[in-house]
Amino acid sequence: MYRRIALALSATLLSAAAGAAAITVPSNLMLPEADRAARGYVESWIFSIELEGEELTGMNACRKILTERGFAPTLSKTASSALPALHFKISGQKEYAQASTEADDALAAVQQAKCKGTLSWTVTSKPSRR
Repeated sequence: MYRRIALALSATLLSAAAGAAAITVPSNLMLPEADRAARGYVESWIFSIELEGEELTGMNACRKILTERGFAPTLSKTASSALPALHFKISGQKEYAQASTEADDALAAVQQAKCKGTLSWTVTSKPSRR
């Protein structure tokens, strides 16, 4: 009986570890492709974070975090005939010259704040001048 419990616990811990390893963080996407870098192609990275929701007060903590971390967040308010309820979106972006765990830290801070709304983020490459 003890062996079954230990095996189940080990499987659960392995699943959790595998799930944690599968999480993509922004800095992983900011790594240059080796072939392109070898040819002298240089990229910078734009990390964007958006938070959308129906309650602005529930999103203010994340807006503050983005401001403190240099994302210069903007606020937009929308409503339409299809969605007549007022809808808020806070979005900010920051450019990085190279892969940076600072982007990971900013995302983690916003996630830990648990602001009301839907969080999304993107990393896009931008050709840099040399």
